[in-house]
Amino acid sequence: MAKGDTSFWARGPGLLLIGLLAVVLGAVGGAGALLYSVTHPHRDRNTLDPADLQVRIEEVTFQASDGVPLSGWFVAGRPRGSVILLCHDLGAARSAMLNTAVALSRTGYPLFLFDFRGHGLSGGKGSSLGIDERLDVLGAVAYLKTRRDIDSSRFGAWGIGMGAYAAVLASLEDRTIVALALDSLYPDIGSQLDRLVRARIPPALHSLLPAVRLAYEPYLSFKPKRFALTASLNDLAARNLLFIAGADIPERVQEEKALYASLPDSPAGDKNFLELSASGISGLYAGDKKKYDQALIAFFQTYLGAAARPAGKPSKPIQVIEK
Repeated sequence: MAKGDTSFWARGPGLLLIGLLAVVLGAVGGAGALLYSVTHPHRDRNTLDPADLQVRIEEVTFQASDGVPLSGWFVAGRPRGSVILLCHDLGAARSAMLNTAVALSRTGYPLFLFDFRGHGLSGGKGSSLGIDERLDVLGAVAYLKTRRDIDSSRFGAWGIGMGAYAAVLASLEDRTIVALALDSLYPDIGSQLDRLVRARIPPALHSLLPAVRLAYEPYLSFKPKRFALTASLNDLAARNLLFIAGADIPERVQEEKALYASLPDSPAGDKNFLELSASGISGLYAGDKKKYDQALIAFFQTYLGAAARPAGKPSKPIQVIEK
């Protein structure tokens, strides 16, 4: 065969193009695999029995607002009381919230703990770090509104990490969620994915993070930017909020303080900040655990109120800033 008949793909330019395509496809595949591993954590099927902590529960099955089957526990409280929803973090399950649930239950609040989609005993696969999980929170509220033994006009929520993000997004769609305690809340999905990806790859490869970041939006169906909290601060200011951060993770403290400072003042809601040496993300012990539980109880008693207290904003908002 004459040299002139040699295929383009067998010559230098063709081989170079094939090599570039292989590199691009390999990079895309690698980024996709990395993001899949981050958003599909191992299910925590912890069989911790609430009875071991002297908490009596009612097993509940319900649906997210998009139909995903979910599993939860209802903890009864005072009759016609306002319910607090407990929203766990990525890779955890409802049982992770039980220790503080005991403290909240002793105050008489009805509680609702549930597994997010792709977690625990609930249906679904994978996570969108709070975006689709907001539909689980909305489904939980819809279910609770069918009960006659609670006050279905106002709800509270305590969330950690992904659970905090999901609860905030849900509150922007359902105004009956009026008081939110937000532990380790991140400002947007991108910043949290950055953190999770860095933890998955060796430090020597951290320089590749900008390239992986290009895959965030298409991997999550171009939802992250649409659901960034920084785009909803005016609406969020109408809620009563308690930001909780642990000083042992300075990056998270700075993120939450920035959100706290960026929230405009509103006559319809108040904002509060609690800083401890650790948070629910890194683990709470002894004095910090006691302060944490006491702050949650004080927050919900102030902003969610007791069954006998009329709804509305208290005259003296709490401003908690501690270490």
